[in-house]
Amino acid sequence: MSEQLKLSEARLQAAFERLVSGKPLKVKASGRLTLNKINNEAGFAKGYVHKFPEFMERIKPLIEDYNYKREQALASGLDIEIDAPLSEMDVLRAKLKKAERLKEKYRTERDNAVEARKQLEMNYSELSFRYYELQETVKAQGSVMTPIKR
Repeated sequence: MSEQLKLSEARLQAAFERLVSGKPLKVKASGRLTLNKINNEAGFAKGYVHKFPEFMERIKPLIEDYNYKREQALASGLDIEIDAPLSEMDVLRAKLKKAERLKEKYRTERDNAVEARKQLEMNYSELSFRYYELQETVKAQGSVMTPIKR
């Protein structure tokens, strides 16, 4: 293998490692890992990676494993630890879903608290009216009554 091909394969390997670590320089970190994505990250023209059959044979099982773990992590809502980190977009998407679930929970709690407050206000109004009625009854009988301090 010529020196130029060795350098090219090293660039492909470095691009693969950057993509797996979640820190690509030239492509987006989101989505599935593919040979084309590795090729683009290395800065080569389309299909250049196919000139390295040994590299492709060595990398394909690693790509499949990475994509499988990524899909499992996304399906389980990021509840499991995996070796390969997810892209920033996937992490943010999962955080957004979690925030939306929390917002819905808090909305339900707020609605329940508002309903309880309305019920308490209604009970207070009924009791205040009953107090007024009793006060009027006592006045009609001519008794002296001390008002309630609030």
